[in-house]
Amino acid sequence: MQSTGPRALCTLLVVATACAAPRVPEPVTIDGTWEGTLTSGASNHMLRLLLSEDSARLKGTVDFPDQYASSYALRDVSLTGPALGFSFPDVLPSAVFTGTFDRGRIFGTFLSAAGPDTTRGEFELWRRPPESKPFRTEEVSFANGTVPLRGTLFIPNSSGPHPAVVFLHGSGPQTRESYIRYFADQFARNGFAALIYDKRNTGRTDIPLWQQGGGSFADFADDATTAVRFLRGRSDAVDSRRIGLWGLSQGAWLAPLAAQRIEGVSFLVLLSGGGVTPARQELYDDEVKLRAGGFSESHISEAMSLLRLANAYVRSHTDADWERVQRGLARARTEPWFRLLDRFPLILPRESPAWSDTDLDYDPRPVLTRLRMPVLVILGERDALTPTAETTRAIDAALRAAGNTSYAIRVVPRADHGLFVSTGGNGWLGERPASGWVSDMIEWVVAHSR
Repeated sequence: MQSTGPRALCTLLVVATACAAPRVPEPVTIDGTWEGTLTSGASNHMLRLLLSEDSARLKGTVDFPDQYASSYALRDVSLTGPALGFSFPDVLPSAVFTGTFDRGRIFGTFLSAAGPDTTRGEFELWRRPPESKPFRTEEVSFANGTVPLRGTLFIPNSSGPHPAVVFLHGSGPQTRESYIRYFADQFARNGFAALIYDKRNTGRTDIPLWQQGGGSFADFADDATTAVRFLRGRSDAVDSRRIGLWGLSQGAWLAPLAAQRIEGVSFLVLLSGGGVTPARQELYDDEVKLRAGGFSESHISEAMSLLRLANAYVRSHTDADWERVQRGLARARTEPWFRLLDRFPLILPRESPAWSDTDLDYDPRPVLTRLRMPVLVILGERDALTPTAETTRAIDAALRAAGNTSYAIRVVPRADHGLFVSTGGNGWLGERPASGWVSDMIEWVVAHSR
């Protein structure tokens, strides 16, 4: 029998202790997918971050479905010890996040100062496995004459060729880093190739912001037909016989116009517009806003008169009409309703290109009366920018006159211009997309693109 004296016992204890010592855990990085909720009062929203850290900096993207946000680049991402900070990009409502990184969890508070509303809340995210998306993306470029256009093409991973959708923006200096990325993502998950691109003249540093994204309806429609031709050249991924156009707001005027300029467009999806002239829509927009602000009928009448004077000058460009606008401005500048008007040319000099709106009286009905392909129209019942009832009547009459037997017009209850509905709560956190409209839209397109 072996001795178990003091020295041997000590040796056994040292070995046993060494064997039982816990392993030091491997360092945990913040790289990866984080998913959870953003909460303010009774409002709860899904939030997903994709964070990555390299030797240079920490960066990330955000998915926020309740604002139609997909893969937007975060701003001001920082990690100092366990302290994490980041901000929403400019295309989302302002929100600054301050949190703590605790291995498998990120939690903290946020502050949103969007317009007159200040909202506070909390967020909590948990590490999740990386998402395996059923599509890939390619950065692409094409040109309409001398105008370069930069875009992103979503291609499903399944075998092709696939039906495809070209997306047309609303007005202003819109890029593909906007809501259209969310909708392209949704279509790509359902087997469609999807092309999004920056509007012409966006991102330029040699012109002021209010001129970026500018162009005529004809320019934008030709850009869209160029996008269709580009897709037809991608026979590896796209079925050239099944390419449709999707347009929201201004895009709802442009998509039918583009479809008339190139043969073979398979289907159209028109959201929140496309039935009345821009002049009519702009007057409606301001009238609704003033009425909601509690202004009297006499004040509303004065405001509408000023806007009609401005429209008259846009049409005529005569000295007499310019003088009438200036006299109307002199009387209106001190009125409480003046600051609410959307007609920004009112504050710009006469030489500004903003006074040269060649599409002010564009009537969409003649084009609509020639559409024979499937058309889906979706409007919000409480749209404050588009006269929904009038738009519904105009589009329905025009498509009937076209003999179109494959169209649908759907009015989403309680929805606004962006097809959001109010759920109570503060500011933008008290709204979310109307239930089911996105899936219903895709289901309709799937059925009508075969």
